Amino acid sequence: MRRWILALAAIASSAPAAAQVIKMPIDRGFWINTTDKCGTATNGYAFDGARWGAVYFYGPNGSMGPAVELEPITQTRPAADGFTYMQFGGYDGAGYFHVKSLGPDRMMLRTGAPGPEGVQVMDDILIRCDLGATSPKMQAALKRAVPALAVK
Repeated sequence: MRRWILALAAIASSAPAAAQVIKMPIDRGFWINTTDKCGTATNGYAFDGARWGAVYFYGPNGSMGPAVELEPITQTRPAADGFTYMQFGGYDGAGYFHVKSLGPDRMMLRTGAPGPEGVQVMDDILIRCDLGATSPKMQAALKRAVPALAVK
């Protein structure tokens, strides 16, 4: 009997833990500033249901890249003014990323970054782009780097 208990304990400890469900007030997708257009955007943010981060082209006229800086979201929690706080890597630091839905395809991204005069806060209004509305170059980058968006 003791062998069975030890065997079950060994199996249970080797099985991967179930992924935490990330609760966000926004849909997964590719998000860009409202001053940009989906068909010509060379940078934006991707949310695939579990990760958040920048996807962008750089260099002269966005001719180089893509650069992909996605991080797993390890926790979310309510923040002030109806925002949701995203935690990355289990670490709470002085900087932060908060998101707030402004409708089905519109959100506010509030970024706080430490600076010499304290935490500098920036608010950006973002819109969500359908994958098919992005440029062929951006579509290829997103399909490769964020495949969950291609099956949305």
